[in-house]
Amino acid sequence: MITYFIKLWHQWKELLYDSKFKWSLFAGISLLCIAFYINFRAALYTDSIPVISVGDVILDFTRKFDLSHLEGLLSGIFTFGIYFVVLFVTFYPILFKPERVPFTAKTIAAFILIRAFFISLTHIGAPVDYFRLPQLEDQPGVFKFFYMNDLFFSGHTGFPFLVALLFWDKLIIRWFFVIMSILQGCTVLLMRVHYSIDVFSAYFITYSIYVVSDKIFNNLNLSFKKIVIQIEERMGIK
Repeated sequence: MITYFIKLWHQWKELLYDSKFKWSLFAGISLLCIAFYINFRAALYTDSIPVISVGDVILDFTRKFDLSHLEGLLSGIFTFGIYFVVLFVTFYPILFKPERVPFTAKTIAAFILIRAFFISLTHIGAPVDYFRLPQLEDQPGVFKFFYMNDLFFSGHTGFPFLVALLFWDKLIIRWFFVIMSILQGCTVLLMRVHYSIDVFSAYFITYSIYVVSDKIFNNLNLSFKKIVIQIEERMGIK
């Protein structure tokens, strides 16, 4: 354990000596802050507009679950599941993949910005029988993760899938977050929080965001990876 943290310290030290990494990290964090603010304003905007609910083939022709028996399980997955994803994607790259931190921040920022743009375009109300969780009403301002009418596309579905793509080379992480994404998608449909198009489109849009981001920043990622490999070779640690 001590050896690992020594290696991690050397990795961060060498990476922060690299000017490209420093600027890339700064750009990623800055873009992420901007994305959070724009998303916050976009969500408030969608909340303020009068909207109506529309039909949905899957929701219209599927039985609504009796949430009086499943409320605890479903609300737990819906609320705490997304917080777990956020915590994981924040700390895992810092502790285990420092060379991927700038890329992770930029890709997540792109995800948030694109979603903020999409939710601002077409104003549709939440599905009929939308299940509003009482505890969500108490969330203060910028710390809110849940809003009304910010539907397309489903962040609960897309964000775990994005994490799976970001760390696709790690088998356990990949399948854990793919399964979590599917589970979250089912949850938001059962709870009538999203339309089916919000859930199914999330996979295609999220994958496209990742592919474009990876293509743009691929050369930078390779150069940062070389620094980490050199440190591991010099220390004789894998």
